[in-house]
Amino acid sequence: MDFAQLLFGIIANPNVAYVLLVVGLLALVLAITAPGTGFLEIAAVVCLALAVIGLSQLPVNIAGIALIGLGIALLLADIKLQSGLVAVGGAVALGLGSLFLFRPGEDAVVVSWWLALGVTLGTAALFGFGATRAFRAMRAPARVGDTNLVGAVGILRSAMTKEGTHYVGTALVNGELWTVRSDVALPEGSEVVVTRVEGLTLHICPQPPAPAPRSADLRDIFTQRRSGR
Repeated sequence: MDFAQLLFGIIANPNVAYVLLVVGLLALVLAITAPGTGFLEIAAVVCLALAVIGLSQLPVNIAGIALIGLGIALLLADIKLQSGLVAVGGAVALGLGSLFLFRPGEDAVVVSWWLALGVTLGTAALFGFGATRAFRAMRAPARVGDTNLVGAVGILRSAMTKEGTHYVGTALVNGELWTVRSDVALPEGSEVVVTRVEGLTLHICPQPPAPAPRSADLRDIFTQRRSGR
């Protein structure tokens, strides 16, 4: 058995195909909400592609896939709505979709109860943590206000990707990782300066180089060093 056949046999397992589907959808949602790194986009494409290949060999129930997608969408919506009930509804829909992902039949293709429960609770906890972080960020105007961040210097932590007429990436500013937007593409590791704050996105520009010392300044430095001997 070659590697391709071995891989095909693994992803055709109902539990593996289910995990790939959920992870791919989660990566896609996170890539949409926090673009710029490129890792999440690649993970979403790879996981969803493998999930489609695996699920194509199994008796898939379309209603189950729809419930899983609805559950993740509701959990995502709760980050902004902060209702709690929406998150509960999303977790229930995700759990039911996990159990009904495959049509009942003689082959008895089902997702493990323990796996479905673990994925559901883990996803709900992930979005609950994300919702808490987002809520705290929105309730802290002093941290995202112009007073603290405009003019701050940061380091670009990822290569920028083009989105429309702008370039998007992530940068470390004031000890925190931010989504940043620039009019020009900048390489990873560049020093940048915050020019404007728009919600949780920072608009940046390249850090201008330090001005070279003037000849008069050099003479003063030399004179001070000689007088200090």
